[in-house]
Amino acid sequence: MDKIMAPSSTFILLMFLLKTSSGEQVGNTTITTEFIREPRTLNDISVAEAFIDSNEFAVVAFFKDLEEPEVEYFKALVRNHPEWEFGISTNEDVLKHFKIESSSVSLFRQVDSVRDDLILKDYPEIDTAKLYRFLSINELRWVTPYNAVTAVGIMGSKVQVHLLLFVDKKMEKEDEVLKEFQDAAKQLKGKVLFVKVNVALRGNEKVMGYFQLKTSDLPKVAIYNTETDVKRLMTNNDFTAENLKTFCLGFLSGESNEEDSEQDDVKTEL
Repeated sequence: MDKIMAPSSTFILLMFLLKTSSGEQVGNTTITTEFIREPRTLNDISVAEAFIDSNEFAVVAFFKDLEEPEVEYFKALVRNHPEWEFGISTNEDVLKHFKIESSSVSLFRQVDSVRDDLILKDYPEIDTAKLYRFLSINELRWVTPYNAVTAVGIMGSKVQVHLLLFVDKKMEKEDEVLKEFQDAAKQLKGKVLFVKVNVALRGNEKVMGYFQLKTSDLPKVAIYNTETDVKRLMTNNDFTAENLKTFCLGFLSGESNEEDSEQDDVKTEL
């Protein structure tokens, strides 16, 4: 008869690793494999365009060579920030289509149809933290939360009319209200930026004061033209997409309103 050999310690260790790598229980402990988030590979033009069009805020790294040190900084950003959608491409046709002459990290915003390229060779000291700051400053959504960082991107947008929703902490049915705001924002793309201002955050109460509002007035909607300094309060607190759209279009067309604020205030950057 053939002699049955005892399994070697190497074989036992291998079987242990195979079982535990998929999250199986070993003794009283379940060992799971950590999921490492990766950017989506955009290997042709149609895939890249579809990725950008399907995300309100898309981030794409265009690299000439994946051996560049900035690739690791970008991948670290991807791993640590699931709030953003990331793509990556080294495809020559894709780079040519997007007119990439040097490796860049580019953001694409649906809300105001903006593309902003961070050309990496222009920033020799770039790292993950600096990439994060670039995206944070320039992140605009259909409804953008206002804070000291996003204020830079909001004021730098080519869209000069901003609709502001003032709230104090968590408002009643906030998710439903924000859905109405998002729907209205999509219909007014490129014309009005929609911004949520939580006055419970430090510094945001100054914005509320600019519109002569008090916490007891909230929630409240105001609209503001950053170029002319004209501002107006919405009298109707029924925040449906249709009402918001009507209010915005009236403001854009220059219709007068009894709630128009006086214009003798000093202009304040929001």
